Amino acid sequence: MKNLKFSALLIALMVFVATSANAQKFHYGITAGTNFAVQSGIAEYYDNSDIRVGLHAGLAGSYAFNDNLALRSELTYDQKGRKTDEVTDRYDYITLPVLFDYSFKLSDQSGTKMHLNAGPFASYLVNAESETSDATIDLKSDSNDMEAGAIMGIGVEQPVGSHSIYMDLRLNLGLTNYSKNDDSSHNKMIGLSVGYRL
Repeated sequence: MKNLKFSALLIALMVFVATSANAQKFHYGITAGTNFAVQSGIAEYYDNSDIRVGLHAGLAGSYAFNDNLALRSELTYDQKGRKTDEVTDRYDYITLPVLFDYSFKLSDQSGTKMHLNAGPFASYLVNAESETSDATIDLKSDSNDMEAGAIMGIGVEQPVGSHSIYMDLRLNLGLTNYSKNDDSSHNKMIGLSVGYRL
């Protein structure tokens, strides 16, 4: 079942890239940034002090339907989890989001654009461990291999010649449980990304 889910994730990515690569309005690039991750109840937004600061990095692609609407996807390595004074729980994933993107120009002279995006994501677990000052415990066998969730974000894009630099701020909410033993807690994070689009 684990291999089947991972294969489905890879097939979805290949189909997106294959169909988009032949289109004239397809753009690709790289993205990287910082994650501020917590693990808590799905509706708990205010009591989230156990923040793990992690990284994300990967490849990005987008297909523009017109000047305002586009479909964006990425394949990124995401560090999630939580950190307290005593314990650091590390949950690292390969994540594939598919986002609907609406953009509009902030300035005709500079070409600066504002982006609003939202959509689902699927993640495949590659590492899960809990570290204390005394030991590191492997949590992978107690964790779900796949995670599904939703992303909402806002960003700014600045053209640089025929390419562009962009910055995104996103809320990433896991809608499925990361742990097989805890059905009340979910991965949640705020991500700040910087990217270069070719």
